[in-house]
Amino acid sequence: MLKRQLPQNATPEKIMLEALKATDEAKTLSYSFQYALVIPPYGGKTYTSEVRLEGEGQYDASSGNAKVHITWPAFETEFDYVLYEGKPYFRPRDREKWYEMPSSTQFTFPSIAELTRDASEYINNFQRIVRMADEVVGDRDCYHISLAPDFDTILQNEDFINMVFPEGTLDEQAMEKLNEIKEKLRSASVNYEYWIDKEYLVLRKTHYSVELQEPGDEKNPPFIIRLAMTLHFPSYNVEVKIEKPQPVATS
Repeated sequence: MLKRQLPQNATPEKIMLEALKATDEAKTLSYSFQYALVIPPYGGKTYTSEVRLEGEGQYDASSGNAKVHITWPAFETEFDYVLYEGKPYFRPRDREKWYEMPSSTQFTFPSIAELTRDASEYINNFQRIVRMADEVVGDRDCYHISLAPDFDTILQNEDFINMVFPEGTLDEQAMEKLNEIKEKLRSASVNYEYWIDKEYLVLRKTHYSVELQEPGDEKNPPFIIRLAMTLHFPSYNVEVKIEKPQPVATS
């Protein structure tokens, strides 16, 4: 990768913009992730509900192909997903055959395009960008940037609205739903964190955390849902070999 240098007085916005540009130029990436969703006891429940997943994968920017292995510890279950020439495939780890999934299946592979997007629009979607104390991620010295989303801007973005409500489906009922989402997000605690390699300016780690308060009712007090996702990017521009899954089940 190309070594890059920032001025000593670089602003957090400058660091983020240069990081997005550097990452966008990468040909491939490898990643690992940890995901957690925690819902505390509420109503008649006396236990905490948790969903925890972890995994690792690779992405090839030139072809758009990707693969990921996912572990679900609570159920001692493992899965493999592959995106090959635009088609998603799935296989439980203990099965030989793969299954081709519908192209409309909503499963997102971390990709360079998702991570970078258009830099100027990206920055406009945040109301606070702060440089934190530098940290080491793996063996890499990194800048640490914290961002707070500006949901009023994000929820007015035409691309975001079209993603949530495809063209022609934003009727009166859908608009009410969008307004409900806006109100929930305005009271939510949401924070994004990025760790950026000081030498190459590519992303080395991202962390997203959300605390969303659900309203109570006459019988139940309000409760908070917590969601966290951490991604590590240990290597870029290494050879990635993603082949079409075989054999594929025909029914």
